[in-house]
Order: sequence, then structure tokens, then C-alpha cells
Amino acid sequence: MQFLLFTSRLFQHNAASLLSSTKYCLATLVEWDCPFASQTMRFYSKKEGGSAEVVDMDDGLPKDYKLKTLKTGSRRLDTIVNRATGKSSSQVEKLILSGKVLVNEVVVTKKAYNVQKADVVDVWNCAFEENADLALVDRVQIVDYALTASGYDIHVKSWKKFLVENWRHSA
Repeated sequence: MQFLLFTSRLFQHNAASLLSSTKYCLATLVEWDCPFASQTMRFYSKKEGGSAEVVDMDDGLPKDYKLKTLKTGSRRLDTIVNRATGKSSSQVEKLILSGKVLVNEVVVTKKAYNVQKADVVDVWNCAFEENADLALVDRVQIVDYALTASGYDIHVKSWKKFLVENWRHSA
């Protein structure tokens, strides 16, 4: 059974909440009149074991992200943000505890949250100068991870200065 989900790179939906156990679901396409927005199609197929397989379709636009492999000792949120953004551990701790980090569009204030495959982590940088309803973030999407003898190899897609809806209007 396949699930079709249209998303925008400007507004990612939590795919896990859209998957139903037996029926398919079609999420609405969020259209933004913004030059930073581009649409991506994703197909989710439910395997026999209950896990979902994600297949990304190319949207034909130029690649605007970097593929990175983070070598870490754990899958903790603070470690991933530290390695992906290059910020210090104390800066990352302040960002997480002050609500400036989203995981799948939900504010996470626990440093020990373990990231999963297909998680999208947004780290708030600043409000967009031309429109306070938008914010510039560092976005990290967890593509895959593997446990090795020295820890985890976490494969991510990383965007710098990614434009999203501003969840911190007062800051």
C-alpha cells in the first residue's frame, strides 16, 4: 500500500503522524508564493513488518543542500545539532533549552532526545528581515544512520539559511 505525501521544503510535515496502518492518506500541498519554496514528492510504502520505507522523488530543481556523514557517539539531539551546525556545546544547550530547536515541527527542549530516520531538525537563527512571519534556520534532515564499532555514522542533508514559518515571533 502506498501513501502519497506532497510537501514543501518550506513547510515539512511529520510523516509519521500521516501514516495510517491500513488506509492511505493524502496530505494537502502547501503552496507558498516564495522563491525559496520548492515541492518534493515522497512516497511512503508500508512494509510487512510495520516499518515505512521512504522514497524521495526528484523535483527537478538544483540541489540546495549538502550531504554529510556525522560520526557521533550517540543519536542525541544536542550531539547532532553540535556536529551539523558547528556551534559549541554550550551554545547548543542554550538553543535547545530556550525552545529554538524544532524536531518535526515540534519544539523539543530535551537535549537527550534520540533522533530517528526521516526526522527534520530546525535550529532557529533569526527572523527574516523582510517578513517577521518567516525565519532563517539551519535545517538538518536525518537520512539514515548506522551503528559502527566507533559509534554512529549518521547521514544527513543539511541546509544553511533555510526559510521557514517563524515559530518565535517575539525573538
